[in-house]
Amino acid sequence: MRKLTRIVLAYFVFTGLGSVDAFAQPIETIRVQQDLYLVGDRTYSCFYLTEEGVIVIDPLDSVHAAAAMDAIKKVTDKPVQYVFYSHNHWDHISGGQVFKEQGATVISHVEAAHHITPNPAVVLPDSTWQGEKATFTLGGKTLELYFYGRNHGDGMTVFRFPEYNAIFIVDLVVPDRVLYAYLPDASPKDWVEDLKKIQALAFDAVYMAHVRAVGDRRDVTRMQQYFDDLYAAVEKELNNGTPFFDIPTTVTLPQYKNLRNYEEWLPMNVWRILMEKTIGQ
Repeated sequence: MRKLTRIVLAYFVFTGLGSVDAFAQPIETIRVQQDLYLVGDRTYSCFYLTEEGVIVIDPLDSVHAAAAMDAIKKVTDKPVQYVFYSHNHWDHISGGQVFKEQGATVISHVEAAHHITPNPAVVLPDSTWQGEKATFTLGGKTLELYFYGRNHGDGMTVFRFPEYNAIFIVDLVVPDRVLYAYLPDASPKDWVEDLKKIQALAFDAVYMAHVRAVGDRRDVTRMQQYFDDLYAAVEKELNNGTPFFDIPTTVTLPQYKNLRNYEEWLPMNVWRILMEKTIGQ
């Protein structure tokens, strides 16, 4: 019974379908730049003010979307014109209806639109973009969109704000924590390679969607290094002839033991890399 409770708890925390008092914290609004805000608790969306209206990135669920709408109304009377989805995972996009009802146009990369898991709460994109890069302008503001292929999910977009030399990066970098459990539909080898490509972008500030909202280039580097060290540790055990099913409990990365969920999720991270290697992903 206790094991089942843990599984149910983890599911509800990940999906946002329920609230758990032990993890609850107030939804806050963080003004990170003159016209750029983050809204959330442990999960953050973003909104960008322009002369012609507001751009929202990731509505999250309906509760977070409503909180973001309230936050927007406190700083501007301009309407939300556009909502961008970062990728296909519905925990980041199920609140889109809140903004759609206000007249917003929903946009995603074409690959995200093609791979959104059917869910009655999700508003499908009105428009899509394709290719590796696009530039979007509204009210004198420019937003750059970057797509690198499948990594954490499908259609993942990294958003760059040239005005502030900053990026908003969703799920690809989660600071102060190991990788999420077993990386359900991710492609780890592509993920780490894409982090290296993201490093080639011009940016100083990094805004993130989970755990800690504000960081810098060091957070991207640390996530990339964690992947590299994880792969190296798994490869070492394979080369040493460690029995396959012992590897997840043999691998340790003591340099990361201060990260959240190290004890609980590191073995699952190892399993995911082993699966990738054994099925040739």
